[in-house]
Amino acid sequence: MRHDDDARFALRRLTGARQIVVCVGSGGVGKTTTAASLGLVAAAMGRKTLVITIDPARRLANALGLDTLLHRPQPVDAALVRAARARLGPVDALDPVSSSSSSSSGPAPLSAMMLDLKAGWDDMLFRTAPDRASAEKILVNRFYRVLSTELPGAHEFIACEHLNHLASSGDWDLVVLDTPPTQNALDFLDAPQRILGVLDNDAFRLLAHKAPGEREASLASRFLDGATGRAQSVIAKFTGPDLLEELGELLLLLKDLYGPLTQRTREFVALLAGRRSAFVVVTAPQPAVLAEAAFFAGELRRRALPLAAAVINRVTVRPQRALDVLGDDAWSDALAGHVDANDAVRLTAALDTAVRQEARLAELEARTLLDLTTSLGEIPCVRLPRLSDAVHDADRLVELLPWLVGADSAAA
Repeated sequence: MRHDDDARFALRRLTGARQIVVCVGSGGVGKTTTAASLGLVAAAMGRKTLVITIDPARRLANALGLDTLLHRPQPVDAALVRAARARLGPVDALDPVSSSSSSSSGPAPLSAMMLDLKAGWDDMLFRTAPDRASAEKILVNRFYRVLSTELPGAHEFIACEHLNHLASSGDWDLVVLDTPPTQNALDFLDAPQRILGVLDNDAFRLLAHKAPGEREASLASRFLDGATGRAQSVIAKFTGPDLLEELGELLLLLKDLYGPLTQRTREFVALLAGRRSAFVVVTAPQPAVLAEAAFFAGELRRRALPLAAAVINRVTVRPQRALDVLGDDAWSDALAGHVDANDAVRLTAALDTAVRQEARLAELEARTLLDLTTSLGEIPCVRLPRLSDAVHDADRLVELLPWLVGADSAAA
């Protein structure tokens, strides 16, 4: 494991050099706080940044000083970005950002949004369809409305598609994604290949290869013969004399989306695995949570995805200074000037017990962390100390930044 300051500055350089940063890990370990912090750091360093969450909870909005999050980028107060810039110190002191073509001499805009499943599908539809009329026909089709929300992987698919759209739009220098907990995040990582598997499936190829003169009902029948699993069970919910015609009409309308979706998905697979992307594993010093983080790191490597850093939240710091003070005879003499002898003895004993318990906890955590940090090898591993209260608003988020990415000594 690298020295803490080296790891912090390495994480700061990461936000100045990559196009996509994906925060992954267990639930409740601080992924949202980490994602918000990295987005704030990037904007403070002069990169136009967007932070996206898939989690409908309000944590990201609260951390960035927003009342709520919508399915469109909302600007974060520029005063917050300026406060972060002041807290971090001179940008020019760090070499990575000065070499980034997208950085500027001052802070850049920061925005945040929450992905909405239905709105995401509709956005994709209008971007991909050959014309608005075709998109509107698909939009009102009852099969589309159900299949786009009930099929397994529908959420992960649209998250990938929307992230790809935003990252490749040219509107943002950096997009930071706050993912759901580990298993759902693994579904997100697998979604692009699963999408390609569906697009390459014989049943789905029918969308692109309708026989000349084939009626919609016949096309729908052939699709149903090839469909399996959940797709077939979802379609089975529909009844009525126009069932096959309505399904066949949807298949014909989707035909023009086959090529663009396949191409964009392949591009996203390449983008996620390339040098412009980075994955940050976020965890905490509890054995089960650390085991999950190690598992996730292994899964990223198995998929050849760029694991770039780890953040360990709520680490107990060894209270060495407090131990030294309590062991000094001058401590007892100083205390005697403020309380009587009996109170001094009781206070000293209570403080000694508390500090020694804190020291034991710090040593236990350090041993627990050793396996993870060893398995990460040269990957920067940033340890954030356990704070007296949670990061629940923008002011606390700014205070956290030096612990996460370091700060110029004059600004800290």
